[in-house]
Amino acid sequence: MFKLPHLFEHQNSAAHNLYRLFMLRNLLIGAAVLLVAYISFSEMAFPVFSTSIILSLLFIFNLFTAWWLYNKKSVTDSTLIWQLVADIAAFTGMLYFTGGASNPFGWFYLVPIFIAATLLQGRTIWLITALSMAGYTTLMFFYQPLAGSMSHDMHMQHNGGFAQHIMGMWLGYMVTAILVAYVVARMANSLRERDNFLAQARESALRDERLVALGTLAAGTAHELGTPLSTIAIIVKEMQQQSGSNESLEYLDIIRQQVERCKTALATLSHSAGEELMSGGEMLNIEHYISSIIEQWQYQRPNTKLDFINKLINSDAQILAEQTMTQALINILNNAADASPENITLILEPFSEEIMISIIDNGTGLDAMSQSHAGKQSYSNKEQGLGLGLFLAHASIERLGGKIFLSNHDNGGAMVKIILPLTQLELGRKDAQ
Repeated sequence: MFKLPHLFEHQNSAAHNLYRLFMLRNLLIGAAVLLVAYISFSEMAFPVFSTSIILSLLFIFNLFTAWWLYNKKSVTDSTLIWQLVADIAAFTGMLYFTGGASNPFGWFYLVPIFIAATLLQGRTIWLITALSMAGYTTLMFFYQPLAGSMSHDMHMQHNGGFAQHIMGMWLGYMVTAILVAYVVARMANSLRERDNFLAQARESALRDERLVALGTLAAGTAHELGTPLSTIAIIVKEMQQQSGSNESLEYLDIIRQQVERCKTALATLSHSAGEELMSGGEMLNIEHYISSIIEQWQYQRPNTKLDFINKLINSDAQILAEQTMTQALINILNNAADASPENITLILEPFSEEIMISIIDNGTGLDAMSQSHAGKQSYSNKEQGLGLGLFLAHASIERLGGKIFLSNHDNGGAMVKIILPLTQLELGRKDAQ
């Protein structure tokens, strides 16, 4: 099928489905026009004017659909529903002027149901099914017989077999429509669920592959940086012994502390697969753990004010104080401070049977690209950023059973929500109570 690629840049799958529906409608309109033209030149009596009006209206509607696609308007399930409703209305009008339910093309009412069952979800499928069934049933009683032919009632009076035939067609259609709406819709939903599962599995596999590559690179980098850091530490120590200025000693002490932090971070990178980190973690009260992280981070960013809002009331919930989790939270705090150097907010609150940490900045917020890619791959909107911090934070939090969400706050700025599960110890205490 011919398709103009530029019409669908940055469009979702619903736009492609609308395009296919647009092309199918073009084919059907063309076939109907050829049929009407053939009949009009023959000696058969046919309501050419009425059917031409309906086909013209449907063609105008399809031109509007083409304009909608060309201008890249939003395409949702509601858009597809109205498209199918228009098709059902046009088809009902065509059958009304061409014999009603006795028209052999009555089976075509199944096509919108097939399309709805394949593309749509939920009750909308039954809406299209109900409209199709209502249209077919209405044509059993209200229609214009073709000139030179008898109406349904006259046929039934002269031929009882024809009456059974019409009723059989109607009953067969009703049963088939319900089966299609139920069975095909269930099959389509199963395929969607499978595709979503495969997409998530593929994304997890790609993320794990990136983590393995980063781990290999980190191990090599840690080995290479160990020697120069040790050299810097020795030189700083000698400079402290030779310096006579208190101000210089203070600056050198800060340098020494930062070098120690670098050496600690490199030691963390040296672990082969994180197993030593997990075994070395300890269970800490969530409030004490977050407070200690804030203290560590505030030492790095003393010029940024952090508003800590604690909504936990005497909670004894505990969390595994694991090094990668600590680094993940500090990375997120640093990203917030980069976007809003003056002030950021951290909210700690209960969330069902979990703990939610919200980190909010007062910056410009996240653009659409950042919301869709940040954390899922190495993406950064900073000029000199590598995008690894948030990516590793995502991986670390999800590895420990947590979830992380990025969005824009209602009052402006970006908001990162981290949901961490309570430990089995805490759950056991709740059950005991």
